[in-house]
Amino acid sequence: MRFLQAIRRLRKARGLTQGQLAEIAGIDQARISKIEAGTVNAEASTLTSIASALDLEIVLVPRRVLGPVQNLIENHLKQSTRAEPSRPVTSVRDDLLIPDDIDDDEPNMGPRI
Repeated sequence: MRFLQAIRRLRKARGLTQGQLAEIAGIDQARISKIEAGTVNAEASTLTSIASALDLEIVLVPRRVLGPVQNLIENHLKQSTRAEPSRPVTSVRDDLLIPDDIDDDEPNMGPRI
């Protein structure tokens, strides 16, 4: 449900109505309303379209590192808004490397903070 609330919050933060978001995402406005209300289960392609329309990217984070990732993002946002309030935060990608421990051929570099 937090994800659905985030869609509404981010839409409103960008000054978009449900109708405007629907038009940009190529989705029916009634569908946006139902998704935000949590009354339907949206397909991944629909959520991807909404994220793209909001200039966002959906990222899957392993639960074992979710807390540290959330803290890193929050700290990054706080520092960025203090340092340059007019510059939008676009990525914390350079501040974060999460090893997946899947590729045994590559060395495990660990988190980089």
